[in-house]
Amino acid sequence: MFINMRYLVITLIAVFLALGIGILIGFQLDSQDIILQQQDDLIKSLENKFDQLTQTNQSLENQIKQLQSNIERDQAFMKNIFADYVQNKLSGLTVTIIETSESSLYPQLKYALETAGATINTSIVVTDKILSTAEEQQSPEPELPIAAIIADAIAYGQTKSINTLQQQGFIEIKGNFDTTCDFVIIVGGSNEETKKPEIVDVPLIQELKKMSINVVGVESSDAGYSYMDYYKKEQISTVDNVDTIIGQTSLVLIMTGQQGNYGIKASAGALIPSFGKEEPR
Repeated sequence: MFINMRYLVITLIAVFLALGIGILIGFQLDSQDIILQQQDDLIKSLENKFDQLTQTNQSLENQIKQLQSNIERDQAFMKNIFADYVQNKLSGLTVTIIETSESSLYPQLKYALETAGATINTSIVVTDKILSTAEEQQSPEPELPIAAIIADAIAYGQTKSINTLQQQGFIEIKGNFDTTCDFVIIVGGSNEETKKPEIVDVPLIQELKKMSINVVGVESSDAGYSYMDYYKKEQISTVDNVDTIIGQTSLVLIMTGQQGNYGIKASAGALIPSFGKEEPR
């Protein structure tokens, strides 16, 4: 009787285990079907979203192409209008261009200024050698007072010291200092942060202003490190997008008597001077 009861208990346990295992297996099979269905639904949903994103991307690409086409057309139109609008506005003016950065804006400036009738008598490039010299001396300025030397050459034609600077590799010069300069355009802006505006640009602006020489500060619209705030503190007019026709128009208007800070950056007060408020030089 005891043995039979034991077998009965074991049998019942085996039956329940079999039932449990069967239920578990059935549940897993159902779960797999559910998971497969969910995965299938997810894949379909992702495919639909991908198709939508592809269509949206294609639409955006078409819009970009259209905008680029419009911009190119507008630029061509403005360039043609620019030549007629600025013609002879700067006739008789002599300009010195000083580049303190690696922006290489000289060709655009030369085109704009000469189209407006101005003459570029001198072009000066201040090299980065001045930075290494300042670091070696642990001083905000190199031993040679470069700002005063450049200003003296521009204002008074004193070339001995500036020729020494050129021989030592601090500057590069094209042109001469035989003609009185009406405007100095300082070209700043850098790809990365630098102390050059403090070492070169600001002292140079201060020296030129002491000599009552008109100074305008400009830079490219894509300059990674802007000098505009330094220039504004020295209270000179600025153009932060002089690589564009709009910026070049602003520069010409400034040189005809307008004042202010123009361009597309936070430092600008307006995009361009008012066309209706030109003042005589």
